[in-house]
Amino acid sequence: MKIRTVWLTGPLTLLLVSIFPGYLRGNTSPTAKQALDKLLLGKEVKALIQLPATKEGLSVYLRPAGNKRLDERGVDLGALSKWLKSRGVGVDANEWETVTDVRVDKDRVELHLGGGGEGRRGSKHAAKITPGYKRAGGSRVNFRFEREISDGDIDPQNFLKVMARIVDVSEIQNQIVAKDFPEEFKGAIASKMVKEGMSYQMVLMAFGEAEQKKVNGSDGGDFSETWYYLREGHRWVLTFSNGKLNKIQAF
Repeated sequence: MKIRTVWLTGPLTLLLVSIFPGYLRGNTSPTAKQALDKLLLGKEVKALIQLPATKEGLSVYLRPAGNKRLDERGVDLGALSKWLKSRGVGVDANEWETVTDVRVDKDRVELHLGGGGEGRRGSKHAAKITPGYKRAGGSRVNFRFEREISDGDIDPQNFLKVMARIVDVSEIQNQIVAKDFPEEFKGAIASKMVKEGMSYQMVLMAFGEAEQKKVNGSDGGDFSETWYYLREGHRWVLTFSNGKLNKIQAF
């Protein structure tokens, strides 16, 4: 009887999915899923922690309170350490990787990075033939909500906050902000260049953090600040007035 019950599970699940397409997806709509795909697919994120080279990936529990094995991010570091030692690293800490797939299930969201992981067999085989710990094939992160997921959970801004537990999403956030920028500034930022009239945020997106910043004295009530950069052998001096870049010098 027990064997028969297990055998029925597969057909029953397929039947439920065919009759109710949202059975595995939970309460999320196709529109919300499409918006999440558009936000993430093909975008670059930076891992803030080592991720294992397996298709099981890393599980992140969004409600870690009460579980002593989980840290404040919802990660079981003990289990993660074992996976990393036995199966290797798929995505290293501080490594930028591309989001290659996003899967929304009833109570979790899978984020695939660089291919989604080799799987147990692939990483085990790699461990036998190569001594290095870094494996090809990427990894994945399972964000486990431990309840049925709604459209609000996968709303772009809400889910980026969830992702930020494990990956740096600043590049994606910058792209969202940049959508409203004038075209001339969008092009400059994409080329990693600066133009007069840019705001502080635009310059940060183009050049990154300055090596040095200096607040200048007020001249006729105008606030002035100078940022200094060393880029590709040249010294860049950028001067802002009232929050806008108004002077660019390169030496």
